[in-house]
Amino acid sequence: MSGRDVTAGRTFNSLGAMMQAWADEAVRVAQEEYGMELDYAEESVAKLDTVLAARIPVAADRLDRETRMWGGYFGEIFRRRYDAEWIMAMYPNKEGRNEMAMPALDVDGSQVYPLLKVDRRLTMGPAEELNGFFVRVTKALDGRTQKS
Repeated sequence: MSGRDVTAGRTFNSLGAMMQAWADEAVRVAQEEYGMELDYAEESVAKLDTVLAARIPVAADRLDRETRMWGGYFGEIFRRRYDAEWIMAMYPNKEGRNEMAMPALDVDGSQVYPLLKVDRRLTMGPAEELNGFFVRVTKALDGRTQKS
């Protein structure tokens, strides 16, 4: 299973540009390895989930790259729908300690963590499927943005 580190030896002018590069790599890998066309449409979330299911189990030394690549693509679907912005955000654990910085999307003040969701899908399996998550999050965001 391929998928190269698109950041190696490159400089990006923004986090958004770097995440777009990872997303473009996901599009390439999905086409070359699975014959699936990922087009950033909301309907492609189901295709993405199929690709992720086929990539499990992911070796520990590839998990970070896989998470960035597929999480970048998943995030780009949200970003395009909401005209969101990629940011570095602190994600706390359940106890509120040991926060970790990770790319997230800022959607009118709400943060969405697509890389975290993809990591969970790759490590925890079908119980963490993406389509239901996408529907729940977009419903919540749509309700929030309509009230503004």
